[in-house]
Amino acid sequence: MNIRNFALIAHIDHGKSTLADRIMEACGAVGTSHQAQLLDSLELEREHGITIKLKAIRLVYKPENILRASEASREVSTENINSSKGKFSINSNNNDAFILNLLDTPGHVDFSYEVSRSLASVEGAILIVDATQGVQAQTLSNFTLALDANLTLIPVINKIDSPQAEVEKTQEELKNLGFSQAEIIKVSAKTGEGVDHLLEQIVSRIPPPTNFSARHSELVSESKDKIPNQVRDDKLRALIFDSSLDPYKGVIATVRLFGGGLKVGDQIKFLATGAQAEVLQIGYLTPVVKYVNEIKSGEVGFIVTNLKDLFKVEVGDTITSPKDPAKPLLGYKHAKPVVFLSFYPTDVGDFPKLKEGLEKLKLNDAALSFSPETSISLGQGLRVGFLGLLHAQITQERLEREHNLDIIAVSPSVNFEVDGKLINKPSEFDPAAQNVKEPYAKVTIFAPQKYFGTVSNLVHDKRGTLGNSENIGNLLKIECEIPLLELLIGFYDQLKTQTSGYGSLDFELSEYKPAKLAKLDILVNHEPIEALTQIVPYQRAEEIGRKFVEKLKDAIPRQQIPVPIQAAIGGKIIARETIASFRKDVTAKLYGGDVTRKMKLLQKQKKGKKRMRRFGSVDIPQEAFLAVLKV
Repeated sequence: MNIRNFALIAHIDHGKSTLADRIMEACGAVGTSHQAQLLDSLELEREHGITIKLKAIRLVYKPENILRASEASREVSTENINSSKGKFSINSNNNDAFILNLLDTPGHVDFSYEVSRSLASVEGAILIVDATQGVQAQTLSNFTLALDANLTLIPVINKIDSPQAEVEKTQEELKNLGFSQAEIIKVSAKTGEGVDHLLEQIVSRIPPPTNFSARHSELVSESKDKIPNQVRDDKLRALIFDSSLDPYKGVIATVRLFGGGLKVGDQIKFLATGAQAEVLQIGYLTPVVKYVNEIKSGEVGFIVTNLKDLFKVEVGDTITSPKDPAKPLLGYKHAKPVVFLSFYPTDVGDFPKLKEGLEKLKLNDAALSFSPETSISLGQGLRVGFLGLLHAQITQERLEREHNLDIIAVSPSVNFEVDGKLINKPSEFDPAAQNVKEPYAKVTIFAPQKYFGTVSNLVHDKRGTLGNSENIGNLLKIECEIPLLELLIGFYDQLKTQTSGYGSLDFELSEYKPAKLAKLDILVNHEPIEALTQIVPYQRAEEIGRKFVEKLKDAIPRQQIPVPIQAAIGGKIIARETIASFRKDVTAKLYGGDVTRKMKLLQKQKKGKKRMRRFGSVDIPQEAFLAVLKV
C-alpha cells in the first residue's frame, strides 16, 4: 500500500508548522501564496505563535525518481537508531503516487499529551531541530516518546539558511542521540530547500501501514481485553484521536483505521461509551475538506455521525462494528494534571455555562479535570487541573472566546499530601498537620555551557538539587530535582531571562517528599480574601508575601479611603502595603478669612473618611487575582 503515516515533532518555535507549509506546497496541495502556518487555524494559535491542537491532513506525493531515493535509503548505516526497523524497497514506477497522512503536533511541553496521541496513530516521525538553537529539552522528550512508540525517526535540521545557523554543531548533537550523518536531512522551511529530498526519504524509510511490524508487541496492556494497535485483523478497528460537534450534522470523529474499513451508511459502535451511530459522511483534509465513500485500514480521515451528543464520543476510544465487535485498541495513557486553578465566572449566573464549556473542552483534552468549589466572596466555581500554566491560560482564553464567558482564575497550586490525603485546595490545608509532603519533579535543563553557574543558582533558589550533567555539543544537559510548586510558578520565565532566551526544560513527576509548608492569607482592608490564599514554602513565606502585597498594591485601584493590604500566616502579619486614598481638596473654594474655617472643613472630611473605612468595601479587579501567577 502506497501510504505513509507520519507526525512532525519538535521543540517549540523550531519551524514545524512552516515546514508543514512547504511539504503541502511540494505535494501541490496549496499554492505558494497561501497564509503562513496554514495548519495553525485557531485564532489563539496565531496570536501566541504556537500549535495548540494537532492537525491531520492527507497529501498526494508523486516522486520523480523514487528508485534513486530507494537506493539512497539503503546507504544509511545499519548501526544506528533505525537499524531494527528495516528498509523498504519500493517496487513502483516513476508515475506511482503516495498518500501521505501528515500530523502536525504542538511543541510546548504543556501540550505533550497531544503529541502522544499523534504518535499512537502513525508509523514514523520527523524530528525537527532548529539549526540556530540545537537540540532542546522538548526535542529530547519527543525523541524519547517516539522511541517508546517504536517509530521510525527521520532527523531534520531546519533553518539552515539563517545567518545564525550552526549546522555542524547541531549535526553533532543529533549524532550524540544515536543518528548517523547519512540519516540527518538538512532543510530550510523558509525557502523550501531540501524539502524534496525529505519527501523522498519519508516514502523510502517510513514503513507502510500494511507492514504490521511488532511495533506494539512489547507493550503489555493494563487490561487483558485490550490489544496492541497493530495486530492485523479484518475486523473494523478505528482509533479516535480528535472529535468535534457540528450542530447541523452531528459528532465528527477524526480516526486512524487499524483494521477493516468504513463506508457511508455503516453502523458503528463506540466501545468505551457503548453508543451506536450511523456514518453519514466520510472525508479528510487536503487541507481543504474532501468527501469520499469509504476509508480503509491504514488510512486517516474523519467520519460524520448522526450522534448529537459529543459526550458519547471520547478521544482514545475504539470504533468497531456492532455486529462483529473487535477488542479495544490501547488508546492513550491517562494524563495527570499537575497544577490546579479555580475558575469563577464574574457573573454568578454563568456558572452552568462555565461547567458546560469545560465539559466540552475535556472531550478533546483528556488532560483536563475539574471539581466544584464554592467561595464566600466569588460564589460557585470549579477547581480545574492542568498540565501547566500555559495550558491553563489557553483553556481560559478558549472558554472566554468560544463560550462568551468572563472568568476569574485564582489560587494556582499542586497536589499536596497531608496526613496521607491528597489536597490541592488551600482552604483544605491544615497548618497543624504533622505529616506534610509535596511533589517533586525530575527536570532536564538544556542551556549553553557558560550558563551553568546561573542555572545552578536558580535551581538552588527554588529549593532544588542538582544531579548529573553532560555536554551535548555546545549545550549542557543538566538533570535536577525541583519541587513542582516552584517549577510551575515563575521558573520557566526566570530560566529564559537568566540564560538570554537559550535555556529550555522538560520535566516529569517524581515522588512526594517531606516539606515544611505554610498557609499564606491575604487581607484587603482587614478582610481575608479567600480566593487569594496560597500554600507556600515556610522559609519563603515572608518573601512571597512581600512580593504579593506589592503586586496587589499596583493591581488594585485607589479608593476614597486608604486600603491596607496584608499578608499573614496564622495571626501574624508578615508583610503590609497601603494604597493611598484619593483626597478631595475641600478647601479649594476658600479664600481669605479666618483659618478656623479651613480647619472646620478638614475635620468634617476626616469624619467622613472614618465612616467610609468602617462601612466601605473594596472592589478587587481581575488583575489582582492574576498577580499571584507572577510572584
